Amino acid sequence: QRGINLGGWLSQCRQSRQHYDSFITENDIRRISSWGLDHLRLPVDYELIQTDHGEFIEEGFQYIDNCLEWCGKYGLNMILDLHKTRGYSFDEFESAGFFQNTKLQDSFVSLWETFSARYEKYSDRLAFELLNEVVDRKVARIWNGIADRAVTVIRNYAPTIPILMGGVENNSIASLKMLAKPRDEHIVYNFHYYEPLIFTHQSAYWIGEMPSDFSTPY
Repeated sequence: QRGINLGGWLSQCRQSRQHYDSFITENDIRRISSWGLDHLRLPVDYELIQTDHGEFIEEGFQYIDNCLEWCGKYGLNMILDLHKTRGYSFDEFESAGFFQNTKLQDSFVSLWETFSARYEKYSDRLAFELLNEVVDRKVARIWNGIADRAVTVIRNYAPTIPILMGGVENNSIASLKMLAKPRDEHIVYNFHYYEPLIFTHQSAYWIGEMPSDFSTPY
């Protein structure tokens, strides 16, 4: 299995229609398929599909719909990754009380209920990734509870769709054991591996003490 991540299109980007319409197009999905890959991961920030008051944005969902249609056309499976939710991002400068605010947690669960109702028909070629990289180790128990609520609403609509879930400390392999036991055989626990950081994040401005002038080839 070989896949690619479509970062920068619907996540970690300038939130504008001009960007959404041009950054990734059907031709890019066709090209990915021609490389012999079999799946892609689509990160999505909540701003695409949900206002700061929790209302849904129908035109934002259309970009996800388009990607699913293109994936089907070119024989690719897809992971729908909620990269940023209201009140939380793996970027410390964008986190605002998600793990302490039940209304924000309700909004997260509501979003996954909407995703499930809308996309359960693609269960044979789509997986859900609940949230990208929970950072703080201290919220592990809270995260288990929130994730369980999300899984419950997803299963009401999509009983067999694969659900990807990572642990705290940025989906660290070391913290995987802090996740609660999987509820069913369609739960997939994943981890992110970035070592050596000096290679995987070379010149990354957001990494503390990373030399801005250092680079090394693969």
